[in-house]
Amino acid sequence: MDITVAYFHSLLNPETVKRDFEQIRATGATSLVYAIHEQEEQRWSRDLERGLRLAQDVGLKVYLSLGRYGNMFAGPSLMPSWYTFHHPQSRVKDRHGRYHDVSCFNQEGFRSWLFKEITYYVTNYPIAGVLLDEPRGPDITCFCSVCRALCPDVTDLPRFRRRSMIDFLSELYATVKQADPYAKTAIALLPQDLYQLEDLAMIPHLDILGCHPFWQLLHEDIGLVDEWGRMLVETARRSEKRSQLWLQNFSLDEHDEAELENTFQRLLHAEPDEIACYYYWRNNANPGSVWGNTRRLLQRIPRRQLYWQSTLPRTPAIQPVSD
Repeated sequence: MDITVAYFHSLLNPETVKRDFEQIRATGATSLVYAIHEQEEQRWSRDLERGLRLAQDVGLKVYLSLGRYGNMFAGPSLMPSWYTFHHPQSRVKDRHGRYHDVSCFNQEGFRSWLFKEITYYVTNYPIAGVLLDEPRGPDITCFCSVCRALCPDVTDLPRFRRRSMIDFLSELYATVKQADPYAKTAIALLPQDLYQLEDLAMIPHLDILGCHPFWQLLHEDIGLVDEWGRMLVETARRSEKRSQLWLQNFSLDEHDEAELENTFQRLLHAEPDEIACYYYWRNNANPGSVWGNTRRLLQRIPRRQLYWQSTLPRTPAIQPVSD
């Protein structure tokens, strides 16, 4: 069972970043999720490059998360998408003629821009893959001119919207693989979106199916963690993909923190291929305690060797015998 940790912090101080990454690696983590927003690479590309190299140096493979791109995906900062702001015509339009703050994935301009962005990152930065975090789409049926042209039958628009999203994600993940055939692709869903699992599992270039079973954040019963975890893992196994379940170690008060171990054990019981969580993420009543408890839980998982380099002493080369 692998461990993935999301690092949603600044990369501007190399010494701090190096210390954090070493601490994350010491938990047994093999992968890191780093979220980037549209304007960040334009302003601090050197910091991004250096930070990703530091992760690589301690043995962490980095998955890049596209934060708020087109306002389609979740991201650590609640900032609007630059693309959507500058291209208001790309926005989703509902049946009442109201525009929403998310670009429609059927708009060719948006697709072309996003795929170029992905190709650029995969080609120019040391990343091992791309993760899409809580994608939005089928929650609003779009009546924009493009969707109406592609599907003139208004009664079929909701189903068309769901089919179109799968086509969009299929092309997006294929773009990742075209840029780097060895890059991994992942998606993380909220529990209310697990109805999409079967369709997502059919995407050939998608490697990892993930879920955020955040029962506390969603004000649900903890027993649903078992149901959500089982649904995800079973679907992933049938489709020969990897499964990833996330532990909510953020937005916890003292009572919620007491349930951290119970939640963790339920995730383990589902037997996913990966457990994921966050590094010092926001709004905890006791941040240090939450991360300390998270570390102890993760360290119960059998770990791989912490560093790729061999620790065995080298055998001196045998010198040829001269005549």
